[in-house]
Amino acid sequence: MLPTPDQVAFTVSQEPVDTLPRFSGVYRFYDVDGALLYIGKSVDIRSRIAAHYQEGKQPGRHQRIMQQVARIDCTATAGEVGALLIENAAIKEETPLYNRRQRRMKKLWSIHLRMHNSGFLQPVAADFLIDGERSEDSYGLFHNKRHVDNSLRRHARDHGLCLRMLGLDKGKGPCFQFQLSRCDGACAGKESAEEHNNRLLSVLDRDRISAWPFPGPLALVESNVKPLEGQPTQQTHLVNHWCYLGSFDSPSAARAQLKHIDEHYFDRDAYHLLLSAFRKGRLSVFDARSGLELDNPLLGDMTRS
Repeated sequence: MLPTPDQVAFTVSQEPVDTLPRFSGVYRFYDVDGALLYIGKSVDIRSRIAAHYQEGKQPGRHQRIMQQVARIDCTATAGEVGALLIENAAIKEETPLYNRRQRRMKKLWSIHLRMHNSGFLQPVAADFLIDGERSEDSYGLFHNKRHVDNSLRRHARDHGLCLRMLGLDKGKGPCFQFQLSRCDGACAGKESAEEHNNRLLSVLDRDRISAWPFPGPLALVESNVKPLEGQPTQQTHLVNHWCYLGSFDSPSAARAQLKHIDEHYFDRDAYHLLLSAFRKGRLSVFDARSGLELDNPLLGDMTRS
């Protein structure tokens, strides 16, 4: 049997409440012993949790979760972006029992592009430092250099790219793949460097991780013009080189916290969440150190991955 809502303790930021809130935010399910079962997010917490109970009436994973729920703790956010960022970070840090396991990356490789003196772009394997700065575009994330090489060779085979022009095959004159009609002929003068480069960029673009287009860390302000009771009108998300560093009540609180953050780690999920928010203009952009408002160069830019 599922516990009914009147058998479950509801809290908002640890304070007991009578009913679940309707604002956006993050919610956590705990069992009777206080063990964390599940973390979720919604723009309407009450409706989302009602859906959990409805789905829990059917046998399966959801029923197993809901049968154990003894307390639901809710944390309000100013909007959906904050809910998405906080949920993503919380799942990775708090490792709830029933969320999909998401491990933090430790050592990865990526692809950088270098211009050869022949005019052809050549991909090179680059160490992707999880705590490094994103000063140039990277393409893909790989567990080792062999995976980088395999991926590039597969792209070449599938899209008629020339391994020799990519720097992956030694020799002069038409390459062996051209003789097999698997290369479109950049090595034989049948295709210009510009044509080859454009196709390479098009192939790699789906996995692009854009360079950080700002001079330093940002305070991203998310506002709500019609907040519900208990919901903040504004929230500031601290971000540096695509790394989410936390959410705060004000830009000044974020600025104060910046002094105490020594480490930041790239997270691919947070990167895509932030990129989408920038494109849609859902956040006001401020320099985290000076407090000056900045232009958003990514607004409406759908060319970046």
